[in-house]
Amino acid sequence: EGGVDVGDVDSKAERLQIPTGMELSSKEVAAKLLSKVPAEKLDNLTSFILSLYKFYKELHFAYLEINPLVMLSDNTVVPLDMAAKLDETAGFLCAHKWGDVDWPPPFGRAAYPEEALIRDMDGKTGASLKLTILNEKGRVWTMVAGGGASVVYADTVADYGWGHELANYG
Repeated sequence: EGGVDVGDVDSKAERLQIPTGMELSSKEVAAKLLSKVPAEKLDNLTSFILSLYKFYKELHFAYLEINPLVMLSDNTVVPLDMAAKLDETAGFLCAHKWGDVDWPPPFGRAAYPEEALIRDMDGKTGASLKLTILNEKGRVWTMVAGGGASVVYADTVADYGWGHELANYG
C-alpha cells in the first residue's frame, strides 16, 4: 500500500518489540511482520530485515526509518528514502565504523575549539565527556560528574541568581 493518501499509517503498521539482549529470528520476523507478504517475496524481505537489524545494532543507531521501501520484480529490496540518528555516546565503540561524521554543534552555532576538543576526546573513551559553552565571558564554570548532575548544578546556579553568569553546561 502506498501513495500520498494512505491514511493513518501507524494504525496499519505491523510491530515487533525486541527485548534488549534478545536475538531476532527469521521465523519471528516472518510471522509477526510479514504475514501479508506474498510467499515468493518472503525470504528476501525477511533476510533484508534481519540484516538491517544487525546493521542497526552493530552501528549503534538510536533511530532508523526507511520509507518507502520497494521490492523489485527480481525480489531485490531497495530503500528509497531513509532517516537515521546515531547514538553519539557510542562513538568510542564504533566511530571507526561510522567514518567521518560531522556532528552538528549545539544551539545552531559553530562549535568553539574547546568543545570540538572535548567531543574528540569523548569519542575515544568509554567515559562521558561533554562541554557546551553557553557564555564565554561567564564567571561561573561547572565541572560535574554526569547522571543528571549538570541539570542540578545549572538549576542551582540559576536559582541563586547567577544564571546570566553560567559559562558552560555538560
